[in-house]
Amino acid sequence: MRRLLILGIAGLAALVSCSVKEDRSDCPCYLEVDLSYARAESVQLRGWTSREVFSDAIPAKSFKAFHEYMVPRGQVRVTAIGNTFELVPQGYALTIEEGHQMDSLFACSDLVDTQGEIARNEVLLRKNFATIGIDFKDEDDGRTAYDLLVSGTVFGVDIRTLEPVDGRFRCEPDPVEEGRGYSFRVPRQKDESLKLTLSYAGKPLEVIDLGYLIARSGFDWNSADLGDVSILCDLPAHTFTITVKEWEGPVTFNITI
Repeated sequence: MRRLLILGIAGLAALVSCSVKEDRSDCPCYLEVDLSYARAESVQLRGWTSREVFSDAIPAKSFKAFHEYMVPRGQVRVTAIGNTFELVPQGYALTIEEGHQMDSLFACSDLVDTQGEIARNEVLLRKNFATIGIDFKDEDDGRTAYDLLVSGTVFGVDIRTLEPVDGRFRCEPDPVEEGRGYSFRVPRQKDESLKLTLSYAGKPLEVIDLGYLIARSGFDWNSADLGDVSILCDLPAHTFTITVKEWEGPVTFNITI
């Protein structure tokens, strides 16, 4: 009789555990972020839903350590931003001070499925800037006697999505060290607004429509890793040879306009 009673209680417990479904929608997800492939001196790691759910500053020496965060079920956007030395935080944006070039920003933003109990995200930092080289054909060293000013309508990136942020961008190109011409860095662009103004004694002499020239070359501002662009300007003939250098691989192509 006692044996039968014990078996009956055990059977009832099994029946209850199989028939009652626990609602786990309010339970958190444990998100593991893998930084072992990141290449930077440090990474600012942040997670977002409709709000920020975690933030962590991680030095390179800790990239291979285990990084786990408790996040809500659903979807979480994970943003990793490396080596931002000159960009200025401004609300939900990292912005470029007027007169400065874009920082050499390597970053990524991934939307991660966190509907289960465990999720994983591998951080691969992407090149989020383009270096533009300007060379003037009629000058021995590719540099003119004119003053150069670059202007545009994107002055930063959204820290959640890395999308371009509207704002006034202005900088002076730097002479290329031990080379020809000038160079400067710009953020991802939304349109063809980039322009180069040549002035002498404070008076604008000519405006080169850089955004239009770069667009005609087939350059893709939406690439995961932005390439670089070189423009050879023949001002007397008013022709321009644009060369695009992809970030990975030897692929280059040019077009003369």
